[in-house]
Amino acid sequence: MATERITFFGGLETTGGVHLLYGKGDTGVLFDCGIAHKDLIDVSGVFTFNPVRATPGREVRQYVLGRMAPPLPQLYVEEQAATIQASDIGSVWNFRDIPKYGRIGIFVGHMHQDHMALLPYLREGIAVYMSHDAYALYRGMVASGEYADTRATIVPLDDLAVVDFGEFRFQIVEMDHNTVGASGYIIESSDHCVAFTGDWRRHGRHPERIDRFIRMCREKKVDLLITEATKVPAEPGAQPKPPRPEADVLAQFAQVLADAKGMVYAQLLSRDLERIADFIQLAASAGRQAVMDARLAALWHEGAVQGVRVLSNHPAAASPEAVQVLDMTSTEYTLPYASVSLEQLIERKLDYVYFISYPNIAHLIELESLGDTGVPSHYVHADHPVNPGNSTIGKIISTYGIVHHAIGNGGHASAADVSSLIEQIAPKTVIPLHSWYPKRLDTRGVPAYFPERGETAAVADLIGAWTRPSAQEPLKP
Repeated sequence: MATERITFFGGLETTGGVHLLYGKGDTGVLFDCGIAHKDLIDVSGVFTFNPVRATPGREVRQYVLGRMAPPLPQLYVEEQAATIQASDIGSVWNFRDIPKYGRIGIFVGHMHQDHMALLPYLREGIAVYMSHDAYALYRGMVASGEYADTRATIVPLDDLAVVDFGEFRFQIVEMDHNTVGASGYIIESSDHCVAFTGDWRRHGRHPERIDRFIRMCREKKVDLLITEATKVPAEPGAQPKPPRPEADVLAQFAQVLADAKGMVYAQLLSRDLERIADFIQLAASAGRQAVMDARLAALWHEGAVQGVRVLSNHPAAASPEAVQVLDMTSTEYTLPYASVSLEQLIERKLDYVYFISYPNIAHLIELESLGDTGVPSHYVHADHPVNPGNSTIGKIISTYGIVHHAIGNGGHASAADVSSLIEQIAPKTVIPLHSWYPKRLDTRGVPAYFPERGETAAVADLIGAWTRPSAQEPLKP
């Protein structure tokens, strides 16, 4: 009988970059193909924190040697994979025995960089599974120019769809996260049941999805649970402030719109199409026009064209008048929206909400220096990866006396919610990852296992296993 195995390439004692290779028999499935936020090289694309980038044409080689991508050359485009030597992989990955499967598929949980940034480097013929809404969003990201397309074959899946690989099958389960289509999965074989949450939260729009996942795991008697644990604090016993519900975020934005007498800037995640839709609608209700740059508008429109199902009845997604575009010439993508100039925004600040992207921050210099400067503008920061702590944004806000509102709520579950989920599912073993401090998580008595990077373990050996972290173990930065 074939042995179920999991190889742990990434996501261990770091956030993002989760690379788990589950396999049985001759078939393996890699769960996620992104790059960790704080690995050697920043590849975030639009939002640059670190100016060091992988060298064009040598990306795969550098990612694999930097342990930012799984050491599986058969996944990547031939012209780059051919430069990777087995001996080099062995030296970087401590000569671990990496399982070899005749067939490998990939499951992408959602469209955040740390879970999907390797998509443009996958070779033709590789099957990539993701939710329908995640696929629609990816088409928008490609249309905007933020990411190149993939040569792999993407297979969009409906919520709760099952893919049968013969030796095992996996079921996609949509969760709640700050991007559309975020999903976990449940793997069932003749031997064991393994579940992975993907990135999730309970304080978002769809807590009922988390309740459903818990119920499904209990019904299927999950043996091994793998969960993200991003928000586990560095210090044991710390009590972080509970995250605000999404309804509170929307209420705060509505209040800013009601009070503001000048320009309103909104800086939020381009992947969070549900929040974008709600902000557009709230702006319209306050008598303001939503304005985006052409790249964000292309992402938004293409996602709508592809049919993001969670927005199927949202008025903002259906109306071509809901959005106007600043600098239409910055994209070759054809947009159905009216255009607006920066000069028009300067003249009629009270009429607009500018959904501003980080590369356009210099627009604030003109908008705040010209036109009606007698009333303050308002800058709403709602979970965008570049925050007002950034020196450039902070200096502009301070210089021009802009009123700043931090109203985001994050995309990750609190440590208490993670502990509660583990307790309710009651698996035989839990593996916390996607966390700087996984060993600080309270697993409510459920045995916790902490794999090493590159380790391959039989699922049977993980059941009931417990790695007891040392109290003297130094914390990661």
